[in-house]
Amino acid sequence: MTPIEILQEFNSCYLKIQTIAQDENWLLLIADQKVDPEAATLRGDKIP
Repeated sequence: MTPIEILQEFNSCYLKIQTIAQDENWLLLIADQKVDPEAATLRGDKIP
């Protein structure tokens, strides 16, 4: 892969992660503490 291809792939993945992190179902899973605490920290949330 060329550097620009790597950057494009990274940006694509980042956008997918952002979409998931803002999804209502994901937020409910975090609120219900049904996810690994480290997964929640990926979007900056803290699980008590």
